Amino acid sequence: MQGELQSALVALTGQRKVTVSGAGRTDAGVHARGQVASVKLDTTIPSEKMQGAINSRLPEDVRVQAVSVAPPEFDARRSALGRRYSYSITPLAPVLGRQYVWATKQVLDTGLLDRCAATVVGRHDFAGFAKANSEVDSTVCRVELSRWELSGKQIVYEIMADRFLHHMVRYLVGTMVEVARGRYSPDQFRSLLEQGPGESSPQRAPASGLVLEEVRYPPTAGGD
Repeated sequence: MQGELQSALVALTGQRKVTVSGAGRTDAGVHARGQVASVKLDTTIPSEKMQGAINSRLPEDVRVQAVSVAPPEFDARRSALGRRYSYSITPLAPVLGRQYVWATKQVLDTGLLDRCAATVVGRHDFAGFAKANSEVDSTVCRVELSRWELSGKQIVYEIMADRFLHHMVRYLVGTMVEVARGRYSPDQFRSLLEQGPGESSPQRAPASGLVLEEVRYPPTAGGD
């Protein structure tokens, strides 16, 4: 998305270089409904006309939903207070929309999923659920919301935290599914959370079911 948006803005404004800062990572195969990006532009185009002008230069699978002028100090990533992701699972792959879910090919024990999800809430060191050798200052995150819900024929995991580590949600979901399949115990899941990798290793879910749903900012960070 970043590359497409930068190319569209260069074509629109005539600037030689445009750098877009996104609020969250979206690896290949991951989707975003609530992605936020910030960029500094030198243009006379009014903000109310920017959305249509940008979208006319973007591929069909990338769309700008709104444009606003933000304070000079605003940065989509650094100014964020938190992010919310969802992950959708279904027992059988649907004919349409297969790229938006993980088809596990079996019905999962939702009681075990719920037990694992409840364990995640709070302030924890998520080193056991992060990509190895991630270059971050801290692996501690504060999770406000962690729950599974039934949505039609799908079960959807929702998680909100002040920050996320690389592949953190996919590792959480993948390991919860291993517990629901009976391959891991709830105690092994808790051990990964409290002690990091040991006898058990986290299992990573496919990218397809993951969606960045929302990015939260302080009220003063909003544009006009």
